[in-house]
Amino acid sequence: MSNGNLQVRVKAVQQDFESLLKLLGGTPDQRERFWEIWKGLTTPQIVALLEAQLAQVSTNVQSTTTLLKTIHGSAKELGA
Repeated sequence: MSNGNLQVRVKAVQQDFESLLKLLGGTPDQRERFWEIWKGLTTPQIVALLEAQLAQVSTNVQSTTTLLKTIHGSAKELGA
């Protein structure tokens, strides 16, 4: 990803965020409370997603290790 493309994407997110704050309305304290509630709702889901992904990566690494050991053993038998 080029630096220019990254800057465009960051600017777009900033504009989206500003629009969201306008849509939320309310006082700064009310907006802060909204974000705290949102964070409380989404954080457990993100952690669960990461745990599932890490478990899958671990399984893949174990499978690959087993496969490579088998290939290595076969290569030894073939005299390679």
